Amino acid sequence: MPPERPSHPATLRLPARLRRLPRRPVVIRELQPGDETQVQKFFYSHTPDTIYERYGCLVSTMTAERAAALVNVDRTRDRALGIFTGPEGRLDAIGRYCRDRNGAGAELAFVVREIMRCRGMATALLHHLMRMARAGRLTRLWAQVNSSNAAMLGIFRRQGFSLKAEPDNGIVQATRTLASPRVRTGRNRKIREALGKERRVSGLRSTPTAARLRPIA
Repeated sequence: MPPERPSHPATLRLPARLRRLPRRPVVIRELQPGDETQVQKFFYSHTPDTIYERYGCLVSTMTAERAAALVNVDRTRDRALGIFTGPEGRLDAIGRYCRDRNGAGAELAFVVREIMRCRGMATALLHHLMRMARAGRLTRLWAQVNSSNAAMLGIFRRQGFSLKAEPDNGIVQATRTLASPRVRTGRNRKIREALGKERRVSGLRSTPTAARLRPIA
């Protein structure tokens, strides 16, 4: 039996561009048990071109079992996000990453409802997935994109991904290396406390232009 769906799923930060969408409210959150029907409806809204872009072949059905697998994600390894719009919470976009077998990198995949494209949804999902990947200590994100998919290639290019074409199969490999998040160590905190104490003793106050101590890795 699948786990019960949380009554108040955690939502993620919404970019300003999405806050201006005519379909409100707009919510970005992780997919979870209970979203299976939404995933199926979303799939059947796609054109054949969209299905081919996403799956690399013409998949004709989205079974209940397949939908359940897509929303029941092992979050210690993989992440799956959705953008839901309107009072009925219609699923309009999905972004996910699946960790590689070696555990160091992950493959990205996105799909956006055709009538909701060019509104910043894929970019918003990519930003959140990159943040989650860094927090999960991933060192590399990558995706395979059809060379004809100029919109998705443009998104990856603007986010600092390197693009390498594979002319034989019409695929472009998009790759980005991730820097590890900074960790504030105990030594770093002690230095900050000492500087703060010195300011209090000397009567100095920090200003917006004051130099800030950089975290020590």
